[in-house]
Amino acid sequence: MVKKHRMKQHFILGALSALFIFSTVQIKAEQNSQATTQTANVIHTTQAADHTNAQSTLIATQITASNAPQLVRQGPDAIGGIGDWFFSNGTLCAIVSDLEHEGEFSPRGGSLIDLGFCGRADDYFSATYDLVQGDRRRPMLAQSISSQVSATHATIIVNSTQDGATIETRYSLKKEQASQLHIEKTIKAVDGENFNFLSFINFNLRSLEPFILSTKNLGDSNGFVQEDFVERGFAAIRKAARPANTLITISPHDADHGIAYGWHIESATKAGQDQQTPVPTFLLADEWSNALLVLTDDFYVGGGSSLRWFELLQIPLLGLDDDEELRTKEIIYVGKRGDIASITDQLFLDNKLTSDTPLVSLKGQINDPDSAVHINLSDGTPVSHIRPDTQGKFELLLPKGDYQLHVNASAHRHLEQAVSLNDDHNRVNIELPSTARLKLPQGEAMRLIFTPLGDTKMPHFSDTYTGFAVQDDHRQRRKPSLNQIFLAGAEGDKKELTLAAGKYQVYATRGPEYSLEKATIELKQGDQQTLTIDIPRHINPTPDFIASDLHVHSGFSFDNAFAERERVRTFVAEHGEVMVASEHDVAVNYQPIIEKMGLSKKITSIQGVEVTSLLPTQLNPYTNGHANFFPYTSTPYAYRGGVINHEDKRWRDVLAHIKESHPDALSQLNHPRGDLSLSGQSLPNDFEELIDNGQFLTHMGSAGHPFNPHQTLDSRPNNTLIEADPATGVRDIDFDLLEVVNPSDESTQRTQAVRLDWMAFLKQGVRMVATANSDSHHANEQVAVPRNMVAVTRASVPTFSQQDFLSSLKAGNSYGTTGPMLELSLGNKLMGQTFGGQRTSLHIKISTTPWIGLSHVDIQINGVTVTSHELNQNTIQEVLVPLEFNKDSFVTIEVHGKAGEDYKTVYPGMTPYAFSNPIYVDFDGDGQWTPPGL
Repeated sequence: MVKKHRMKQHFILGALSALFIFSTVQIKAEQNSQATTQTANVIHTTQAADHTNAQSTLIATQITASNAPQLVRQGPDAIGGIGDWFFSNGTLCAIVSDLEHEGEFSPRGGSLIDLGFCGRADDYFSATYDLVQGDRRRPMLAQSISSQVSATHATIIVNSTQDGATIETRYSLKKEQASQLHIEKTIKAVDGENFNFLSFINFNLRSLEPFILSTKNLGDSNGFVQEDFVERGFAAIRKAARPANTLITISPHDADHGIAYGWHIESATKAGQDQQTPVPTFLLADEWSNALLVLTDDFYVGGGSSLRWFELLQIPLLGLDDDEELRTKEIIYVGKRGDIASITDQLFLDNKLTSDTPLVSLKGQINDPDSAVHINLSDGTPVSHIRPDTQGKFELLLPKGDYQLHVNASAHRHLEQAVSLNDDHNRVNIELPSTARLKLPQGEAMRLIFTPLGDTKMPHFSDTYTGFAVQDDHRQRRKPSLNQIFLAGAEGDKKELTLAAGKYQVYATRGPEYSLEKATIELKQGDQQTLTIDIPRHINPTPDFIASDLHVHSGFSFDNAFAERERVRTFVAEHGEVMVASEHDVAVNYQPIIEKMGLSKKITSIQGVEVTSLLPTQLNPYTNGHANFFPYTSTPYAYRGGVINHEDKRWRDVLAHIKESHPDALSQLNHPRGDLSLSGQSLPNDFEELIDNGQFLTHMGSAGHPFNPHQTLDSRPNNTLIEADPATGVRDIDFDLLEVVNPSDESTQRTQAVRLDWMAFLKQGVRMVATANSDSHHANEQVAVPRNMVAVTRASVPTFSQQDFLSSLKAGNSYGTTGPMLELSLGNKLMGQTFGGQRTSLHIKISTTPWIGLSHVDIQINGVTVTSHELNQNTIQEVLVPLEFNKDSFVTIEVHGKAGEDYKTVYPGMTPYAFSNPIYVDFDGDGQWTPPGL
């Protein structure tokens, strides 16, 4: 799920879509017209040639099986493959998706999806989309794609339509402007239809931090501090829409290959009757997405330098006549560092400043390279930002003038320094105050948590030093502080920390099976100490079960940039043993990364994918939700690794297709609810406003209506779930697994809501196995807890059998937990099996560690608690419960605990909890299990 994860109905441009209030344009159903690709004018072919080393080579061609090894890009967000359109000038390599390759906001291709330097695995570019009226239900639909190569440039041309608009987009890489990608768009109104504005989207969901710069007027820049526009609504447009012309996004500072993208709006004009008139454009950015708003005409009243109420009211009056067209020119500058200066240097050299002020170089030396230097005007207006090299050196270009340097560094160090740049030789030396250094234990896997004591500040070990924040109506939202360090006991583990002087309580943990160790340290400025802390001990082993997390993300997903090697490190530190890759819409294999890190004896991975529906269509008005499939083998050089197109399809179609190509794959319906708001016998009047696109049971896809767990599956609208496809017989509900536990701000309510749905399914014979997963995306989001403990015959990583694991999981011999460990049997039958008889005893063994408190265990028949037993604080407890049955039934248990202070520190926001999967009961011994019914 896109974390954590409020996929709003109006998601990326909900605020812009509100402008429809003033428009008479009717939203039309999405057109699924089929078009053929135009014959490409391919002048240069690659074959076996290595274009990446030929700086003057211009190439524009469609990727084929024969040239894919040379053309397919590498990097966390690289998804282009065979059939897509590659173009290069020898310096930059880029890919546009083919017509038949859907994206997050369109059922068609034609989007820029990969962009980076040739020969580097540096692709952090997500995708671009064009939306009519800023409405994601009206994406421009590509109808043809072709390529051209001239003596000066390589170009991909995309022609697209959407009701009321046509657009020709030309993506060009030029020989003389090696690190720039030029985009020219020509937009027209057709068939008497009209529209008021378009939004060009840079889909950047919680991934790269955005910086807004105005080269026309530096005073309109707002740097890394943005205004929320996605969740805030229409009123926020006045604050969020900036009359700036450049949006820069930067890769993480610890990326293997740093990169920055500078999206510069060169011009936007309305052309007709031999006249060209500039039209207003505005940039918007927050943690959800970035957008360029282009109006189809100038305002009748007002200068267009801002969007005030009377200018907003004019938007419905704007438009294009049949003999007019809208023309835009954009440039994406690409830099080889993850900082703003790698782009502003190019902008300033390219004369993008309207000022005639000469440029000068600023060189500097800083005594700690783990820092960032922000360059502001004297009044605080942000201009640029740079990260020093490993020696602490930095250099950038700036217009002559007076500036204020703001330096951010580890251990909450900040420094300000004024500089006047008046000649060509400007140098600064920056001396950050000394701090404390702490050497860490090596050779052991563990997670270290640093809790400040007294007035010591909370450490932030993942601080990017950008100060990125998003302002809403009440506060500034910033990325949460990360006060933990992950060690895998392997090469690459962090060896030393920089900490502010103060006192800390340090916790060492390795997951719920291990002891929790503590140490108190006090550091003074300039100290160099070694952390002395006991290594967590394996005091609650589970020899018959293996710990798995079936829903894990990293930077391969479009919604974060967390390095994949660090994801592996976090998993090992928590003693997770089986990690299922579930990146959004791309099949990823972690095993080569695990082996390269030397961790193949501690962790194993199963290749998989999270099929992620983001597109509302006539068939699925609230999208189709999210689901995991594993094992899902990637196809070499295929778009998205071979993940199928799934938008505008019912789950039964997707399930049937994947089962045909991956017959052993398990399917898991992810996070189908967020809370209990839509789980009642009746719905609130505003239920449509509470529907969450990413949570399937709040809308049931094609039903467009919440599932009612209090009514039978054959009643409306529940019956859409059991409508079998006439050809395949597959139903929307035919998932193997149901994600019952998925942490969120309302994690207790979420679990209660999904458990209610699960019980409704079980009672009616839909035997999905319940799972518990972290859905972790970033380092500050816990991985491997919640976890699934799956019964296997060889419960260790070196002896792991994937087939054994999958068979046991599919059968339901597993339980979910955030701490307590379980063993249970009914008679001699285990979870997922069927007991035959009218009476027997349920044997329960519950084990825990001293820092994970227990409260009670509930024993349930057909989802109803029939008895509850109080638990003491012993680490191992056994309960024997006699049970009688009067019909075919199923038995489950839930273990509850109390979150003490230690638990809250280790797993904030969670409580100790475990649940079993069912043991079924054949009451009458007829060999058939009959569902008990609601």
